[in-house]
Amino acid sequence: MTLLAASTLAGCGYSRIRELDERALEARSDIEIHLLRRAELAPTLVETSQRYAQLESPLVEAVADSRVGLVAAVRSTDLSAMESASLSLSDALSQLLAATAGYADLQADPGFQRLLVQLEDTRQQVVRAGQRYNEAVRLYNEYIGGFPQMVTAKIIGAESRPPYGVPEASDSVSPADR
Repeated sequence: MTLLAASTLAGCGYSRIRELDERALEARSDIEIHLLRRAELAPTLVETSQRYAQLESPLVEAVADSRVGLVAAVRSTDLSAMESASLSLSDALSQLLAATAGYADLQADPGFQRLLVQLEDTRQQVVRAGQRYNEAVRLYNEYIGGFPQMVTAKIIGAESRPPYGVPEASDSVSPADR
């Protein structure tokens, strides 16, 4: 009887469902890692900027609050919250960079320039991780939506996964704005 049940589940795609689910989970983990990396860079950017510029307290608080919000969203594992918090951090960082654009000494600081490159690189990694996740989710969702896999998916409680809204905004100020 157990052999029959195992062969029936195997024939209905149980192993493939688990494999595709694992791929989606791995890709999601990559998003979370890169979002946390962005959150780690924000305080260093503020600190470096404050050495050269008088930053308004609400601006510094906005970066700090959005950073805390992003870390909390990642810990909550809620994709929608991660998307929203990531956009909030991007907005706060863009405002910070716009406020510091007129400080030539800051703009020339090699540490500041390195931070800008790291932020942009990390943002690009979030975008790529989001694209990989969305592709893994697409394959998973298509598979569990097919017959007879949908029966197996129902039995084991496999549900479709939401896509990740890949951010398009940049954390940098364009050269024309500097």
